[in-house]
Amino acid sequence: GNPFSVIYPDVVNAPISIALPLEIASGGTFCIRCTVFASNHAVSNRSSKSTHYDSDFRVYRAIVDTGSPYLVFPSSELEIDASNALLSLLVAMSILKDNRNYLWEISDYAPTEEVYGAVKGEINWKRSHYRFRDPRLAISKDAVNSIPSTKNLKQSTGIVGVLDKALTNEATGGGESEPFALLGLIGENNPNADRNRFPAPRPTFFHQACITSENDEEGNEFRVQSFSVDGPNRLLTLSTGSLISDAVPSMQLVDLRIYGDFVDHYAVVVDEVTFDGVLVTAQSLKKFTGTAERPIVAVFDTGLTGGLLIRDFWDVMQRKMIEINKNPITDTEDKSDTIHCFQSVSLSIKQSTTPQGSLHIEGNPQVTATSSSTSACEIASSLEISPHLFYIDPIDLDWFDDDHSAPYVIILGQAFLSRHNLNVDMIKRRASFSE
Repeated sequence: GNPFSVIYPDVVNAPISIALPLEIASGGTFCIRCTVFASNHAVSNRSSKSTHYDSDFRVYRAIVDTGSPYLVFPSSELEIDASNALLSLLVAMSILKDNRNYLWEISDYAPTEEVYGAVKGEINWKRSHYRFRDPRLAISKDAVNSIPSTKNLKQSTGIVGVLDKALTNEATGGGESEPFALLGLIGENNPNADRNRFPAPRPTFFHQACITSENDEEGNEFRVQSFSVDGPNRLLTLSTGSLISDAVPSMQLVDLRIYGDFVDHYAVVVDEVTFDGVLVTAQSLKKFTGTAERPIVAVFDTGLTGGLLIRDFWDVMQRKMIEINKNPITDTEDKSDTIHCFQSVSLSIKQSTTPQGSLHIEGNPQVTATSSSTSACEIASSLEISPHLFYIDPIDLDWFDDDHSAPYVIILGQAFLSRHNLNVDMIKRRASFSE
């Protein structure tokens, strides 16, 4: 089992919510401030709510990313990676006078090859003491104490990733001088994923995060149940309770891990989607392709600028758009290499009544879903609405065990999300999307 799936005491009567200000980052994304302190330079006393810090720290701008699970930092030649015992000893004895950039310590986790976007690279897994603007969002002592190298330390340290240069360029942006960190908000990975394709999972940010109470002298830690990324009001809110009212129409999150996905992406079933005025549904695509019905699924990714179609979906829509736009009288040339550039996309997502968040796959009676007639959400973007953010591109993703039976996936980035408030309840597996 995963030692980081710690269930902290639930707050029943008084959920705790904290709000962190969002700032504009690269590609229309949002970021928050995260401070990383040099090793052994922070001692926290939760009972007195006092923390003393030396001057050895660095403040990062971390892009809020609902499409990845980890807290990762960019590669930098300025930072010293303490990978041997002698260097650690010298720092501890203060023999190294200028240890300002000594931010990462060795962990029990070996480096892994990871994919961000369509780029492969290496992540080195380190221990680090980090804090946010609201000190109530903390590293859980209960979670990290299960790691031998973090047990019984004077301050809590979490497991973070340090990206190589290839992943830094792909995932964080910001340029060479000040690349961003990445705060991944996917809560769960897939312990049963194909290890021939995916590395063993590391502790996610939410596996290690907790919220503490200012008035709790016992220092209890509470799990984060839900979060919201509020673009219009520039706020990231995390709560120990649900941020989605039962009275508000909501979408059921579906679990793509049943198809082999390596993490629990925040995905919802799309009832219908319109590309440049052409409406398609799972059933109409079945008729067009002559293959088994495959559901259409949208994934929310606040770390992405525009929109992406998984390759199979892209290929089908290219054929469909070219066929629709072809004039049989005047079009005599071969247009097999023509690429249709999408100008607008709108999606309709019905309010689901399925408690488990399942999908319907033709021929699989064990996987069923129903939806009500009430529309829970309409999501749209276009070149006219978001001229600086909108695009639709193909992407080759190795998420699924069988690409030909898995859902058609559209990934929605900030061109679709930045004007709205995205709420996600990770426990009840619900999402709401409103202006």
